[in-house]
Amino acid sequence: MAIYDQYAKVYDDSGQIAFSIKMIPYLEGLLQLHPVPGCTMLDLACGTGTVALSFAKQGWEVYGVDASQPMLDQAKQKAEQTSQELILSQQDMRAFVVPHRLALITCLYDSLNYMLSLGDLTQVFRCVAAALLPDGVFMGDMNTRVTLEEVWGNNTFFVEREGIALVMLSSFESQSGLSTVDIAGFVRQDDGRYSRFDEHHAEIAYPDEQVRAALEAAGLQVEAAYECFHFEPPEEDARRIMWVARKPGDRR
Repeated sequence: MAIYDQYAKVYDDSGQIAFSIKMIPYLEGLLQLHPVPGCTMLDLACGTGTVALSFAKQGWEVYGVDASQPMLDQAKQKAEQTSQELILSQQDMRAFVVPHRLALITCLYDSLNYMLSLGDLTQVFRCVAAALLPDGVFMGDMNTRVTLEEVWGNNTFFVEREGIALVMLSSFESQSGLSTVDIAGFVRQDDGRYSRFDEHHAEIAYPDEQVRAALEAAGLQVEAAYECFHFEPPEEDARRIMWVARKPGDRR
């Protein structure tokens, strides 16, 4: 079963929405430091659309791409409930296309770490470069090895919210740098019983120099790498890095 399938309906309520809410003002701060040529954007791996909707509410033309149709369904429902327009499509982030080039592309919540080969990661960046206007900007965050090895490691995590319980079993392979997380979710139904869903997630962390090289190979110029949610370069023990890269163009 695809990831973020049954999980989609309870994704926000399980607490995951907190990351997106925290990301919104951070992106606004980044845009002050890295201005873009217009108010058109794509949120790549947009999930339930929280970040995309925040830009739409500010008058941006907003596209959202995700591999999970159930997640897109949640984003569509939220857009309808708030009378906002999102242009949503189900696509593979390694081969996505948009109707016209855009000023800003974001890819958030370690979605890039789901690219399990450097070739796949570079292909995402190539698609990003093709979809950006000249002088357009890409912003994407990635988990570091510190997170996958030391924070997640080989552990069991529990999340409990009203009517929702998640059991997450993480495993880290030191040689490959691959982290896998098996999720068992339990959702209370109207009759009081719980239904179960299971998902298998896998992420890999890339050294900074490989990410930088992949961005540059795709034709993007790295403007900054920040410790995520801050505006300073990452320390050695940084858990998440925000990459900012620009497509070369005339800035006049």
